[in-house]
Amino acid sequence: MAVLVAMILLGALGLGLLSWGLGLAGLIRRDLRFSVCSLSCCALTLLLACTYFYGGIQCEDWSTLLDTARAMLLSAVVLTVVNLLLNGGALVRRYLGGTVR
Repeated sequence: MAVLVAMILLGALGLGLLSWGLGLAGLIRRDLRFSVCSLSCCALTLLLACTYFYGGIQCEDWSTLLDTARAMLLSAVVLTVVNLLLNGGALVRRYLGGTVR
């Protein structure tokens, strides 16, 4: 069970960082495909976070859920806000930033 939890948490971390990287690539290259992939990675990250909490509920591990709920909420908010800012900036730069390649 601990290996599964570690894989879920590492997968969420990797996908979250990938979503920021793809959002930054979309901002730099003015390509909306990067933004779509970035938002997809963000959605999968949040899905993995929900999976982690569901696993804790199934095991009835209430103390772990109570200890990690605030940190998970904060990380989900930061991930979503930064992702939306990057992808919004990419969208603005693509359509209002002058010539498009």
